[in-house]
Amino acid sequence: MTDPVLLGIVAIALAAAAFLWGRAGRATAPGKPSAKPAGGPPDRAIPSRADEILERMTEGVVVLDESLHPVLANGAARKMLGLHTGRLPLKLPQEEIPGVGGRALLTEKTVEEDVAVWYPEHRTLRVRSTPLKDGSGVISVLQDATEELRVQQVRTEFVANASHELKSPVAGLRALAEAISEAIDDDSESATRFAHRLVEESERLSRLIVDLLDLSSLENPSSGPRSEIDLAALTRREVEDLRGEAAEKVIRLRTDLPPVVTVQGDEAQLGLIVRNLVENAIRYTPEGGQVELRLGVDESQAVLEIEDTGIGIPLDSQKRIFERFYRVDKARSRDRGGTGLGLALVKHAVDLHGGTVSVNSELGTGTRFVVRLPATSAASGYSDEAEVH
Repeated sequence: MTDPVLLGIVAIALAAAAFLWGRAGRATAPGKPSAKPAGGPPDRAIPSRADEILERMTEGVVVLDESLHPVLANGAARKMLGLHTGRLPLKLPQEEIPGVGGRALLTEKTVEEDVAVWYPEHRTLRVRSTPLKDGSGVISVLQDATEELRVQQVRTEFVANASHELKSPVAGLRALAEAISEAIDDDSESATRFAHRLVEESERLSRLIVDLLDLSSLENPSSGPRSEIDLAALTRREVEDLRGEAAEKVIRLRTDLPPVVTVQGDEAQLGLIVRNLVENAIRYTPEGGQVELRLGVDESQAVLEIEDTGIGIPLDSQKRIFERFYRVDKARSRDRGGTGLGLALVKHAVDLHGGTVSVNSELGTGTRFVVRLPATSAASGYSDEAEVH
């Protein structure tokens, strides 16, 4: 990874060369040739190259004079600041950047700050301003730090949420263990009940750890599509593994799958998509309900639909259900064994496969998730006969 400080130094040197050369050119009397080293390059060789390098840089470079008026800006800076090509304005529309430059001139030292700007769009710029030695101006290097700071914020929130989620089952395990130790001699019935709760809490902790490991795997840049996978066969396997869970709640698990639908992808990640969506449907469908899976092809896309007759999702929550640790009803979700990561994992895995996932739900009626993935080969449409179990 390129060192941003080194890039800043290079940018400052190039901008200074272009700026000072321009000043020197303006100071030369008309008709009087400027001195140049014998055998050296033509007069414009160095500034021309400096200008070209500045224009090719992804970092923005702005030169301000001693009055903090802009006198030079490369293409990246113009784009960041919404400046049109041609003459620069007398004053930058973003007051924060000259502010950093003014502090650099005042202290005669390099000043680096993150500033929020609102034009031409809201973003955070990292501004590194260095005064020229003769005090005639300041050179500011701009880097768009918006995404970097957003990722940092997401990571901070994730660590805080994960710590909170891990803290609850661990505290529960400790409390139950203490209760068992106290009741084991005098109240065997209570001890047995506490032991069952202990197992449930340990399973909940295990599920959370597995989901965190899955999330870590999905966020690994090396993760991604690798081979042709028969999505129909994979879906059958995942459904068979979950039939016992559905049977415990007397939920009818119905499938409508064609013989073959192949997609380019990672088998473990595709299995995670199917498994998490079906588990979610079973978890939030009351006893005696139904969960139906349909798989087909629509215009070279594999379309997987999971529909249930469950409790449904409020409209205002449907846009947030794919966020990490988001729960529509936190207490009820924990009681049902949810970790708050299942749908976030689905969204992440679908994105890695170049697909989309959407939800349509109505409270008290049910929910339908639709996953679309690029298909490599398949029988067209849905199967003629459904597999009903």
